[in-house]
Amino acid sequence: MNPRIISYRDRLDNLYRKTSTISDQNDRKEWSKYLCVLTSGWIEESLRTLLNDYARFNASPKIQHYVSKEIDNITNCKTDKIIQILSKFDAEWGKQFEEKIDNRSPIHREIKDSIDTVVANRHRIAHGRSVGMTYTRISGFYNYCKTAIEVLDEIIA
Repeated sequence: MNPRIISYRDRLDNLYRKTSTISDQNDRKEWSKYLCVLTSGWIEESLRTLLNDYARFNASPKIQHYVSKEIDNITNCKTDKIIQILSKFDAEWGKQFEEKIDNRSPIHREIKDSIDTVVANRHRIAHGRSVGMTYTRISGFYNYCKTAIEVLDEIIA
């Protein structure tokens, strides 16, 4: 896996560990919102990084430049959007991603629903809306997001 993705994950793992030790529930909820925002950003950044690396190793400099500019502004990476973006590179990638996260979900659609919930809550948080984000919930979502990013790495790398 790309070192930038690993570094981001390690930083998140550390923040999750620190947040788990916060005893004040209100403080813990606020940190959980922050973790939600960072987790959503990690999904986006991981997808951009993997696609940029793919282009760098498999395409001409002009195509690399185009890909870099096109994916620079990837946001709102709910599962369907990830599948759509992957399918633009290779129709099989989108299918593989959907199948693999479904196969690795202990409960039907749990990984998909976790990604989509993290991204949706990130928007609510950013716009000052109330969210019922607890540390337990975001921690569970984060673990499923890790699995999804591992799947992305398997498919694209």
